[in-house]
Amino acid sequence: MGINRHKSLVWVLMTTLCGSGLASSAVARSSKVARPDPLDPLYRRIAGDLKVGKPLVITVHVALCSNRSIWCGSAKLGNGDNPRTNLYWGGAAGFTAWFRWNGRRTYKRVFRDKGDGKIIVDRVVYRRRVKWISPRWKSFGAKKPFDIYVVGLAYRGRAISKAVDALIRQTATGVGSTLKLKGGTVLNIGGRGHLVGYAGHNYLMDVGGRWKWPKITRKQPVGYFMLACMSAQYVAPKLTHRRTHAVLLTTVLMYPGAYTIDGLIGAMSLAQRQRQVFRRGSAYYARYSKVKAAAVRCCMFTHDGQSKFRKRYPGKGSRRRQRGH
Repeated sequence: MGINRHKSLVWVLMTTLCGSGLASSAVARSSKVARPDPLDPLYRRIAGDLKVGKPLVITVHVALCSNRSIWCGSAKLGNGDNPRTNLYWGGAAGFTAWFRWNGRRTYKRVFRDKGDGKIIVDRVVYRRRVKWISPRWKSFGAKKPFDIYVVGLAYRGRAISKAVDALIRQTATGVGSTLKLKGGTVLNIGGRGHLVGYAGHNYLMDVGGRWKWPKITRKQPVGYFMLACMSAQYVAPKLTHRRTHAVLLTTVLMYPGAYTIDGLIGAMSLAQRQRQVFRRGSAYYARYSKVKAAAVRCCMFTHDGQSKFRKRYPGKGSRRRQRGH
């Protein structure tokens, strides 16, 4: 009887210890999943709009490639006044070329006009319907299907400074406008939207330190990206802030194909974490530019969630504060 009682006590002790170990590991896993992400403040803002029926809005400023600035490959590709054949818009893997052909199963064009005809020569809007709501979106309170609107603005090649200024000013100050679509849907675009981007030649390389940078005064978080050669070293020192989130910047020479934008949109449609958003955008660039994905993530692209980014571009506003939002 004493031996049996001893075995029973050992069994109870082992069961208790194993059970507590499993519980501890479960708690550890749970705490790991619940760890704040730099994009959480932005996703909370977006979810607030989605819950009242508003869409997720992305604005992309595209400066048409111009042979006056750089060699674009041919006379047609480098005609900065003709968006239809331009390298960054209607030709190659330009904005409309990509979303018209490669994105036709996912995106539907719902608006197009000629802009103001002076600075902006083409303006187009694509809609993507998100029917499956990811667990991440549900954790932010967004539980119903929603729309993503991608607004593309084509700037004349000689108006490249206006396109770059739009990205910087809208990211820093939150300035924007509205766009009314057929059927009555009104979009908050530019700095009023959720993600602002630029695709084109890096004009900041041409003007050097003569650019006049606005103060960061926006009140709500926003994501931004700049698909242009070596954009990180030019915009990160000025735009890094706890309410601005650089989802993708570049560190080398590159082609600003719209496939990278498509990758970013796909990740945000699932409310993925910042590292995943970056990896998906990088993966699309690697796939369609025929470059190794590891090389893109390591040495070509960057984002402000990386520790090396935060050390190099501390910016205004503590990143520790941001991660604790």
